[in-house]
Amino acid sequence: MILNRYELIPFLILLFVINLFGTALADSDDDWGGFLPSGQYYTILDPDGEVLLETGRMVYVEDQYLDSQNRLYEVIEVDAEAGIARTEFVGEVELEVVPLTELRKALGLRAAKAEKGTMAIYHTHNAESYVPTDGTDSINGKGGIHQVGKAFAKALQERGIKIEYSEQLHLPHDRGAYRRSRETVLELLSKEPDAIFDVHRDAAPQHYYAVQLNDEWVTSVQFVVGRQNQNLSLNRQYAQSLKKIGDELYPGLIKGIYFGRGNYNQDLSPLSLLLEAGAHTNNRSAAERGISLFAEVVDLYFYGPTAEAAGSEQNKTARRSIYGLVAFVSAGAVVFFVINSGGFSAAWKRMAGRFGRRRLK
Repeated sequence: MILNRYELIPFLILLFVINLFGTALADSDDDWGGFLPSGQYYTILDPDGEVLLETGRMVYVEDQYLDSQNRLYEVIEVDAEAGIARTEFVGEVELEVVPLTELRKALGLRAAKAEKGTMAIYHTHNAESYVPTDGTDSINGKGGIHQVGKAFAKALQERGIKIEYSEQLHLPHDRGAYRRSRETVLELLSKEPDAIFDVHRDAAPQHYYAVQLNDEWVTSVQFVVGRQNQNLSLNRQYAQSLKKIGDELYPGLIKGIYFGRGNYNQDLSPLSLLLEAGAHTNNRSAAERGISLFAEVVDLYFYGPTAEAAGSEQNKTARRSIYGLVAFVSAGAVVFFVINSGGFSAAWKRMAGRFGRRRLK
């Protein structure tokens, strides 16, 4: 569907509002999204002192982790000097597949189009690479992670899904990368994808992500969901639905779900997910095989038994859907920003301060 110029203006205004408030919130809390230096990991322990997770991602109190067995833990203490985080057990989570139609209904949208649609893929951290295959963990440009993204795109295309794949660079690999990739996300959302994926690799020991499926070694895939965005409830249902299907199709393929500090640009769409395809210590070809299996999970959720065919007015539905989604996240972003700022007065001061900093640059 192509928007005419009269439809395009309000659409662009809505995208601007989302970006305005989301970027302002990100600017005010810029210590999330970081990674430890190469070769260093955070070790997250369960209440008995057993290792739950090893990751190069920064870890914060109140982060949560749903492990491969669907046990939920919350970080209660972080020893940054030792690189250790301790957790408490929250409880067993009974995963269920929330039909896509229910998520769309929660957004105030009508049923999806009957035919297979479009998926969007990009990389916030373009430099990420795999040491055994690429010879280094980071390449200043299109790192090995781009090959993994292409493998994911190819696997989806082979299932009849259209792909919008952006290889736009957001270098350097630092905490500001998510602000830079935000423009890429907005551009991809204008293409009206059914979902959007930010493909990464973690930094962890080799054994952590290695898994043998169908007599072949692959890397498992871990989801990351941002805790600080107004779409968290829907993001959580979406991620857990995909994990439920993955657990049934390929037990062990989905490593877990990390609910981390920050928003990872998921405030722009509830159907946005960050994927960790293995770690820098894994072979890139294993990561390509693992994420290609995950493509089957995506296909089944969006276009298999859980998907509902649309009515006859597909083009009108698509137009209302994109407007409805953008309006929903726009309003949510404004409310979320005001609440996190401590009220309208504080929010206005933060916005004014942000524009003042921009004028000085």
